[in-house]
Parts: sequence; structure tokens; C-alpha cells
Amino acid sequence: MNFFVKAAVVAAALGASAVASADNFDFSYVFTDGQEVTGSFAGLTSNGGQSATDISNLQVAFNGIAFSGGAGPLVLNAWNTSTELFNAPSSSTAIYANASQNNFGISDVDQSVNSGPDYYFNFVNDPSPKVGSSVTALNALQSDAFSSALGFQFDSDNVTGTWTLTDVSAVPLPAGLPLLLSGLGLFGIAARRRIA
Repeated sequence: MNFFVKAAVVAAALGASAVASADNFDFSYVFTDGQEVTGSFAGLTSNGGQSATDISNLQVAFNGIAFSGGAGPLVLNAWNTSTELFNAPSSSTAIYANASQNNFGISDVDQSVNSGPDYYFNFVNDPSPKVGSSVTALNALQSDAFSSALGFQFDSDNVTGTWTLTDVSAVPLPAGLPLLLSGLGLFGIAARRRIA
């Protein structure tokens, strides 16, 4: 019986550590003209990947060109619909799978104090008619086939493009099967020891 209790405690500890770990997410936004922003980050989710907070390790690319070489590492700011400004970076800033809930900006500067980033990806859903809803991307340090006439990458939509957010940490059933079988094996060993 002692072995069975220890096995149950170990299984519970492993389960609790899995809940507290960060998931990895991929995201993309395809503008109506075909330009695309893609990226990834690590974050915590408590609703099956429908939203994430405590976001770190942000990576963003615009038409395959990574945001790099700007003023600093990528910063995540939340858009505040009350003040119609970006808030200071916070671990509570969320990115949602539902596009209509997103209010964030990712750039090489803190957009709450610096309005001149070298690159940004801003996703705003503001009920104010003055601001409205829009998705905008800029990379002032790069040009590509879409924007060669401008000399830099730029695109803007009124949230009519295609947004996806995918939790890529979810363990598919075939990968989780060995874990399930090992847990059943522990119960079998415990039962066998108890009989002996």
C-alpha cells in the first residue's frame, strides 16, 4: 500500500507541474492583399489555448523577414480602449485565438512611451469610432516584393484578414499513449505488490 501511495503522489506532482508549465504558440495574420505576419511565443493558458498571458520569447516575421535589428528585443504592449493608448508592458497582456478580442502591439520599443518603433505588429479592436478596429504591420528596416516601391514593409487592414493562434504544445493522443500506459503499469505493479 505504501508503494501505491507514493506512486499516486508522484503522479499528482507530475500532473501539477504540467499545468503550471508554459505552452508554445504559433500565430499568423494574412492581410487581405496576401501579405502575412507570422510568429511564435511562449505563454500560459488556462482555457485550452483560447488565450495566453505571461508571454515571452516573442518571434515575429513579416512576409518571411524576421523583426530584428531594431532598438531592442520585442516588447508586448496592451492597447487600452479607455485611454486609446498602449499600456506599459505587463504579464497580464493577453493574446486571444478570437481575433475580435485582441488589443495588443508587438514592437522593438515600449509603445507606451515611444511612438517611433522600427517595426511593429499592432492588432487593435477599439469600439471608439475615432480608433476602430485595425491590424497594422511595419518593418522600416526591410523591403520586399510587396513593398519595394515604398522602401519598407507596410500593410494595414480593418480586421478583415485571417487570424490564427495555435497552441502547439498540446500533446496529441499518440504521443500521450506511452504516458497513459506507464501510469497503468504503476497501478499494476502496486496491485501485484499488494497481493504478494
